[in-house]
Amino acid sequence: MRRFFTIWTLSLLSISILHAQFFPSKLGVRLGLNVGASRLYHDIDFQSTVVNADFQRVEQYVEEAFEQEGIEYDYTWENYAKANKLRDSYIQPRFGFSLHVTYGNVPAFLIVDAMSSTSGYERMAYSGTLGLGKDFEIGDNIGLFLTCMGGYKLVWDKGFGDKTIVNSFGDKFQREKIQQYFGAKEPLGSQRGNLFALRLGLGKEIGEAGDMSAGLEGYGELDLTDRIQRQARMTNVGIQAYFRFKLLGNKKEADNFYPNPAGGRKN
Repeated sequence: MRRFFTIWTLSLLSISILHAQFFPSKLGVRLGLNVGASRLYHDIDFQSTVVNADFQRVEQYVEEAFEQEGIEYDYTWENYAKANKLRDSYIQPRFGFSLHVTYGNVPAFLIVDAMSSTSGYERMAYSGTLGLGKDFEIGDNIGLFLTCMGGYKLVWDKGFGDKTIVNSFGDKFQREKIQQYFGAKEPLGSQRGNLFALRLGLGKEIGEAGDMSAGLEGYGELDLTDRIQRQARMTNVGIQAYFRFKLLGNKKEADNFYPNPAGGRKN
């Protein structure tokens, strides 16, 4: 984590230093701090994972215990799933940083995210989203805007796998115990995913120059990854509050807020 923040800080300093000579004047870059939560819909077939080993152990123990009492009992997977409160979706808090890149009034964007994983907030997920959309101003010089964006997202989720399985156990005691079965690095297969992402939000610019903004954003991400590569899904929906400030881009001119001494307003 320390290495990540060091690299992030050095990158921002490099961008600021090189801005004047190498970046086009219409290029806009904003850095955001995000805090929220999401629900992951993983749709795991638990019996095809390492969880099946624990089920077989419990099955043998329970059936032998009944057999000693002279009772024939068939301990099923349904019994195991109910006892451990296995779930196909769950909610996790999320927080992290994002970098938003635009060019002039072109309705296209690039978003680079470093957020806590949808599977578990202890791990990080890195992603890049490329697509169409923009901020649509509401009213006349009041600073409010609507955000509508959609596009392709490539994600590397370092929490997807063991954290996904562990947090799918609703029973807290079993959730802690099941972690002993994770010898494999990626028990659900690849931690990379191809998603279709959609964002909708409401925000407000802060300051006369519009260099900062804050708002609320809802998002949905549909996993498009081939099930041959990975059966479990990274599909999720969530909401986040954000605060962003401008790193690159032209500032609004003062006459957008005050009368132009020459008359009229500049566009």
